[in-house]
Amino acid sequence: MAVSVSSRRLLPDVDTRKVLIKWLVALLIATVVFSYVWSGDAVANSIWLGVFYPQNVNFDHDVLSLLQKSVFLILVYGGVIALAGYLVAADTGRRGAVVTWLDIVFVVVVPIIMISVTANLLIGLGLGAVIWALYIFVRNRIQKARNYVAPTPLANLEVMDDTKQAALLQRARLGGFWFATAFALIALVVDLIFFAIGSLPVLLLIWTVVRTLLLPLLGYVLGMIGGRVALLQVIKPSESVTVPAENGGNAENPGNGKRRNWLPGNSARQVTRKQQLQYLSAARASEEAHEVVPSDLPLQSKGANRFYMLLLFAFLLFYPAIDPILFGSGSVGRITSYGDIGYYVILALGLNIVVGFAGLLDLGYVAFFVIGSYAWAIIGSPQLTRVTSIAFNVVAWPWIFWPMLLGAALLTAFFGVILGAPTLRLRGDYLAIVTLGFGEIIPIVFLRLTNITGGSNGIVGINTPALCVGSACVNWQSPTPYYYLILVLIAFCVFANVRLRDSRLGRAWVALREDEIAAASSGINLVNTKLFAFAAGAFFAGIAGVYHAAKLGTVNPNDFNYTDSVIFLAMVVIGGLGSIPGVIVGAVFVYAINILILAQLDTYASDPSNFLHIFQVLIPNFTFSNIRNLLFGLTLILIMIFRPEGLIPQARRKRELRHQKDEEDVDVGSLDALPGTADFEAEIRVE
Repeated sequence: MAVSVSSRRLLPDVDTRKVLIKWLVALLIATVVFSYVWSGDAVANSIWLGVFYPQNVNFDHDVLSLLQKSVFLILVYGGVIALAGYLVAADTGRRGAVVTWLDIVFVVVVPIIMISVTANLLIGLGLGAVIWALYIFVRNRIQKARNYVAPTPLANLEVMDDTKQAALLQRARLGGFWFATAFALIALVVDLIFFAIGSLPVLLLIWTVVRTLLLPLLGYVLGMIGGRVALLQVIKPSESVTVPAENGGNAENPGNGKRRNWLPGNSARQVTRKQQLQYLSAARASEEAHEVVPSDLPLQSKGANRFYMLLLFAFLLFYPAIDPILFGSGSVGRITSYGDIGYYVILALGLNIVVGFAGLLDLGYVAFFVIGSYAWAIIGSPQLTRVTSIAFNVVAWPWIFWPMLLGAALLTAFFGVILGAPTLRLRGDYLAIVTLGFGEIIPIVFLRLTNITGGSNGIVGINTPALCVGSACVNWQSPTPYYYLILVLIAFCVFANVRLRDSRLGRAWVALREDEIAAASSGINLVNTKLFAFAAGAFFAGIAGVYHAAKLGTVNPNDFNYTDSVIFLAMVVIGGLGSIPGVIVGAVFVYAINILILAQLDTYASDPSNFLHIFQVLIPNFTFSNIRNLLFGLTLILIMIFRPEGLIPQARRKRELRHQKDEEDVDVGSLDALPGTADFEAEIRVE
């Protein structure tokens, strides 16, 4: 009897079946493409081949590498199965399946195919992003031609009692179970085909059978986890917040997505979460409503973002182990270049504090990067002995790198205060000119201090960091330790940025950016606020400089110029002013175009069998690197025209640049009406 009940519970009802089929097809397409078009299945096979055939030298037998690959696959496939459960539970079912499938194809499948075809991560993502942007453009045009109006999120908010929450959790279990079962059967069929043609060893076939039996059970458990995540986003009957009492209106119907007039002294009262959303303006309410489950767009909800972050975390953390399988030879060069992207990300995060949070235009940011680089270059090299005539312990000195990360950051923060002090009374263009001058002066100073900085010859022989655990020491001749070091530094910088943004100081920066006069009238100390902004931005530039000098092993003043500051500023603007995820994406975007993608395009163009070779045939001595600034400039123009708020904008800035139509219906007060009009006279009661 128990088995009968359990099997019956695995059969979805009619409404659940529609949502289940929609998300099973969508996620199975993406998972199958990753597994068999790209190299997801190859990663799994490399693990078992290394375990089952230890005598074969062609397979990877390194225990640490095999462990990393195993954890990577567990996080990726486990995360996708849990995501399937979440999406089935969180979807209202009102959005069409075909539209959802097209979104998955262009947002996920096409980039994976592009990466597989080009065998290059950044170029593949770039081509996928272009195709995705064209798809969005065409889709919006079609919707506009058909007069399509998206459903209002506030109209379908649902309070979930215990019964509905239990039903939601059951839908999540069904989503995880059936997705895992379907994928297990597809993988079984594919492996049987490979076994029939002699490409799959017998031992791997045994593992295939075991996997087929285990995945449905794991899917049921992981689907329940996805359901638990969905339950965190539902509106519960007992959930309430305190708001001011409304000036007029109905207590049962507090609003319809419009702003309300609040009068001082009104008593506060308890309202439900649903009523609180209805108190907000149309734009804010729409943003908040998308975070609530059930949702018409569950892929864009907060719960789905958690699974995306899990997948991104798995890819970044275990990338050095899986890179040779995903992209073949050349892992050293790729990991090295990705380490260089890392310090660009830190620089963008630092400049975002100055420009994005505080609204202070800084065109001399490269100066702090120079100071941080030379701080470790002088301290961590024989140059210190030449300057001080004191012999230092060569063996112990590389350990100074770790305290110097903080020391150099504090030093650059001090210079940030020095820069900020003369600019306290400046704004706009005047502030930009002063910071530009500072950025031009610092490299020249380091160039002229020959006895200390080595002048035009720079400083060579900079020590690498030292890190040992017991008798095992890290080999810093490999790029992998630098890759993990920059990940740790980025994580620290992101954490610090988030804490600063949400702090009292961060709110003061935002007030300063919006209106300096109003901020001063509110009691904000403009002097301290500006100095803290410059110091905080310079602090992160110092960290990036120390890492850059240690990784490169040499520093030269000719490597730093004014155009670097422009590139750093472009990262922040393209990514989204004030948006932490945005500036990270902007840094990757700008670095990829300037350094990696154009160089790779030149490699393709030099190959007579590649279609890009036509450029060299038509234009003698043509290289994409020679038109780097042209392509970069066109990219900036296009982004500023079609996406002025940035690739991943901050919510506040997005509302400023893209006004919602519903906000036109807000109540108009006497201060908003023009003097002499009927509205103005009615508000001030002119007799």
